[in-house]
Amino acid sequence: MRVEPRETFEIQRWKLRDAARQLEAQFLHQLLRAMRRTVFGSQSSYSTQMYTDIIDETLSRQLAHSEPLGIGRLLFEKLSPHLNAMQSGGDNDEQTR
Repeated sequence: MRVEPRETFEIQRWKLRDAARQLEAQFLHQLLRAMRRTVFGSQSSYSTQMYTDIIDETLSRQLAHSEPLGIGRLLFEKLSPHLNAMQSGGDNDEQTR
């Protein structure tokens, strides 16, 4: 088993930003899926529904990356102070050892 060195603060911030974007993308994907269910039209085959879902997922990722709603940005802004607290708290623990 390999022990990884402790992650830097910037890596933690990057991971938090990425997780917030992924959450926003998941929300947008669910929103697109729900909106598509409301459209009345001809019954689609399973393969058409599958490709439509793939398109919706790709679109939701692109939308989340461009931050039109700002959900990911808001989550990052609200959670990033906790990284600061963890970082300063972790330093104090190592100094007392």
